[in-house]
Amino acid sequence: MKNLVKISISAVMLSVAAMFFGGCSKDDNPSLVSGSFNGTVTASVEGGAALTVNAVLAMNEAGFYSGVFDGNVIGEGGPFNNGGFSITLPTTGLNSYLGDVVAFFEYFMAAGDKGKLKFSNPSAQVFDVDFVGFFYDSGEDKVYVSGIFSYATSAKDVSCMFVYADSDVDVTGSANVSVSLKRGWNRVYLSDKLTTKAPDGLKWYFSYFN
Repeated sequence: MKNLVKISISAVMLSVAAMFFGGCSKDDNPSLVSGSFNGTVTASVEGGAALTVNAVLAMNEAGFYSGVFDGNVIGEGGPFNNGGFSITLPTTGLNSYLGDVVAFFEYFMAAGDKGKLKFSNPSAQVFDVDFVGFFYDSGEDKVYVSGIFSYATSAKDVSCMFVYADSDVDVTGSANVSVSLKRGWNRVYLSDKLTTKAPDGLKWYFSYFN
């Protein structure tokens, strides 16, 4: 009887240990790092002194539509001088730009990962902004769109997205995704993975529109 009791207790201990350590696996419970920041973006741009840019605007859904550049201007923007810019993104008046958090992150997923994501708050709403450079031609008295700024690695294999969330939400469910958004502005890093853990080696770059 004593031997049976010892064996039974050992079996229970092994089972508990397996559940404990199994539940702490890196893939099932990724270590989440908050992407939150205060909304102030300060950029020193590589080769910035030579750029044909006077001002920078934060824009949502910026792009060329039927040959015309358009998008939603978010906040007041700022001047481009001394090879850089500084913009403080707003935190109010943003409801009309918000969209479904599930659709937002599914868009960036590889085909094999679609449908696997888990959202701690699937009713959260989000949107992102790009930073667009403009040039004022005083001779023509016209403003021209110049190009877009990116915060990325030199090889452009990792880039940063600036995302606003109307409430806290964690996005997991895939080994390729470990995102923790807090209400307000966040940085999300996009490569073959999505994470809010900042990588090394990111700098600001500028690309002219053709």
